[in-house]
Amino acid sequence: MRLIAGQELGTKTEHLKFAATGKYPSERMLMIGDAPGDFKAAKSNHALFYPIIPGLEEVSWQRLYEEALDRFFAGKYAGAYEAKLVKEFDASLPEKPGW
Repeated sequence: MRLIAGQELGTKTEHLKFAATGKYPSERMLMIGDAPGDFKAAKSNHALFYPIIPGLEEVSWQRLYEEALDRFFAGKYAGAYEAKLVKEFDASLPEKPGW
């Protein structure tokens, strides 16, 4: 690790671009996040996305450990599996956030 970047150094999209784009193939980049902006950053950089579902954080981390990482390293994450997770994530988000 050479740098820990916060918002003072740019957006999540920019951080991912600087850290990984052009250094790794898209199917070898996995953004883990808990917000729509994390998903947007991943897709803007052609990376895969693993959602941490609000209210189900422990379950999400457990699934990453027990299931998703194996699929990612085996090259079987992209496509239907990722789409299923993103659908669950989208369904968990409130229509009108309280903030």
